[in-house]
Amino acid sequence: MKLENLFGVEKSDKKRVGRGVGSKKGKTAGRGTKGQLSRTGKKIRPGFEGGQMPLVRRIPKRRGFKSIRPKVLTISLNRLNDYKDGTKINKALLVKDGFLEDGRTPFKIVSGNLFNKKLVFEIDEMTEGAKKRISENSPKPKE
Repeated sequence: MKLENLFGVEKSDKKRVGRGVGSKKGKTAGRGTKGQLSRTGKKIRPGFEGGQMPLVRRIPKRRGFKSIRPKVLTISLNRLNDYKDGTKINKALLVKDGFLEDGRTPFKIVSGNLFNKKLVFEIDEMTEGAKKRISENSPKPKE
């Protein structure tokens, strides 16, 4: 029975280093002669640059304040004048026509002074001025 004939035994293809000068990986075991990397127990943390001032400490620190409030995209009623009367304006239509990049972007409809269409809105966020402008242009019920 030989080692290579055994079933289910994992053989290591790893080169055994430090086993004599005739093995080509003897004496210094492929680490070179002196220096930090040739020693055992070498532990060099990520970002260590050999004693040089690290890049993380060389670049300036970011100063100031960054708001964590989400930026709300505003869509003016003036931009919706191209739609035909009676069109249902919803999030899917605005994404399809390029007003929004995706359906997750927060947005709000704001008033516009050139709006004169009778559109149907299925949107939650609107300013009071936009609601007033839409109600002025909405079709009046017949009496």
